[in-house]
Amino acid sequence: MKFQMPIPLIKSMSLHLAFGVLIFAGMDFKLPQESTEMTISQPVIEAVAVDTNAVEEQVKRIEDQKKLKQKAEEDRIAELERRANEAERKRKQQEQEAVEIEQRNKRQREERKKAEQAAIAARKKQEQEKAKAKAAEAERKRKELERKKAEEQARKAKEAREKEEKALKEAQRKKAEAAEKARQERALQDQLEAEQAVRQQRRSKQVLTEVQKYQALIHQAIQRQLIVDNSMKGKSCQLNVRLASSGLVIQVKELGGDPILCRAAKSAVFKAGTLPVSKEADVYEKLRDINLTVEPEL
Repeated sequence: MKFQMPIPLIKSMSLHLAFGVLIFAGMDFKLPQESTEMTISQPVIEAVAVDTNAVEEQVKRIEDQKKLKQKAEEDRIAELERRANEAERKRKQQEQEAVEIEQRNKRQREERKKAEQAAIAARKKQEQEKAKAKAAEAERKRKELERKKAEEQARKAKEAREKEEKALKEAQRKKAEAAEKARQERALQDQLEAEQAVRQQRRSKQVLTEVQKYQALIHQAIQRQLIVDNSMKGKSCQLNVRLASSGLVIQVKELGGDPILCRAAKSAVFKAGTLPVSKEADVYEKLRDINLTVEPEL
């Protein structure tokens, strides 16, 4: 802790020091003449007086500054105490509010618990009353069911006899109808199969005719693109051509024949690009992968 001297003590020491300087200055060490002594003493006294006033003013300024600092410190401490007191007051208020909230919540929980217990008791009583009513209703239904069951058994026994007789007659009728229906179905199936065979045969002939027509058209399309010379006369080439449904050439394979003619024939097929095909599915099916024999027309 920094030591600070009291202001009165500082002032007192300053005054004593000033008087000491005055006395020391007034002492006569060389016993000068009177006129000389009087001349020197007066200025010294005035100098001491001026120095003492300056010291007092300095002391006063120091004292005023200390008072200001002390006042500022006291104000700061007072403000801190005020803030601490305000914080303590708010804390206590919050604690009080928390206690009140907890008490209110506790009362609400207790009230809710009582309400739940009352609801449980009421529900239990209602369930007991429903159980009694249900038991009484079940007993009434059981007796009613026994009565109806006896009546139903008598009715069913009668119906069973009548149903058995009716079922026997119905079975005999259905057996006769089934036999007749089977005979008619066999006859109809035989007729349909015969008609289908005729139609299939007729269609096969039509497809064969269509295939032959389009094969001829394909040959013509290839011949138009085929470049030949006299050296190919009497020679032939077998090709396998695969076509898309649009007639577009997908693939061409050599199956055998004169190599020079085969190269020319393959080139002619690719140059044609799209060959004629039928839009009929069954006809196209026989044209999509065909084997052709190409012979130059010389």
